Amino acid sequence: MWRHLGWRGLALAGTGAAWVVVGLGLLLTDRPAVRAATGPLISLMCLQGWGGVWIGCGILGLAAGAARPGRDVWGFGAISLPPAVWALSYATAAVIGRYAPGWATVPVYGAIVLLIAIIAALTGGQRRICTCERGGHSGR
Repeated sequence: MWRHLGWRGLALAGTGAAWVVVGLGLLLTDRPAVRAATGPLISLMCLQGWGGVWIGCGILGLAAGAARPGRDVWGFGAISLPPAVWALSYATAAVIGRYAPGWATVPVYGAIVLLIAIIAALTGGQRRICTCERGGHSGR
């Protein structure tokens, strides 16, 4: 499996799996602080709906991780969307005073988005044949 996934696929699939768990957490647990920090988002859609967004983007990340290298760029967009939206919501909640400690969480979500972008850039988006098809052993 490693010969097909490589670093790029592992980043997509691993993050996608994590987003599915985060989404399930939003669906199955009551977290008042998260509810307060995501107030700006909840005005657009209920928290369970946002849990579905995390799960959906996670599934897209998992699918992109299994996709042929170079044809998976859309997966990076999918796994970047939830933390980017969450960072914006936490920042907005902090600024408007709905959840003052939200400012401290914004860098966490921002760093996640930054690292996803760095991985996408470093592993390249050009189409290439995965090593599982040519018998190689590189991690690309």
